[in-house]
Amino acid sequence: MSSIIKEMERCVFYSTFIPRKIREVFFKYYNRLLFYLAGVDYGKHLDVYTGITLKKYKGAEVMIGDSFCFFSGSSINPISRNIKGCIFVNNNAKLHIGNDVGISSACIWCDESIKIGNHVRIGGDCLILDTDCHSLDYMDRRTIETDRKQTRTKPVVIGDDVMIGARSIIMKGVHIGARAVIGAGSVVSQDIPEDSVAAGNPCKVIRSIDRDESLTN
Repeated sequence: MSSIIKEMERCVFYSTFIPRKIREVFFKYYNRLLFYLAGVDYGKHLDVYTGITLKKYKGAEVMIGDSFCFFSGSSINPISRNIKGCIFVNNNAKLHIGNDVGISSACIWCDESIKIGNHVRIGGDCLILDTDCHSLDYMDRRTIETDRKQTRTKPVVIGDDVMIGARSIIMKGVHIGARAVIGAGSVVSQDIPEDSVAAGNPCKVIRSIDRDESLTN
């Protein structure tokens, strides 16, 4: 009886695992073509798994380094479930992503400039925005054109080896220093220094990271 149950479990596992793997392989190459046709300058081993929303507007510049990995939608990071990732780069904006960057179902909205360094990890369902998205003046918001013109933007910079926890929001004008760790669910509206652990809403530094100690652990 136990052997029958094990065989049934094995069949159920492969009936769900194999189709998902087939989708991942298909979208891996489909998304490389999608990025290429959109005019994205990317390096070796671009791996974007399953569906992603990519919007690159006139004059926008998107540069991605080697070994870029973006899990999205049904490729399933359990934390972000089936949420579809998004990369939105507006007219004449610049999005630069370094080497060996891993992202899970994040939304990157670039209206002016976003720079992400090397070896960065961005957790499930994060938002990275260099814009307020709308004007803060209610009269401006009454017309689309005025709202767009009066929306404030400011560049975002994320340094090398930064780790950003799931469902964090990185607001406009923020500079996160190298090797910093941002706790899950944080709202980062001010600069975070390098080699620090920060969390909360608003995000604040909790402690510094001793680099010599972390290297020996």
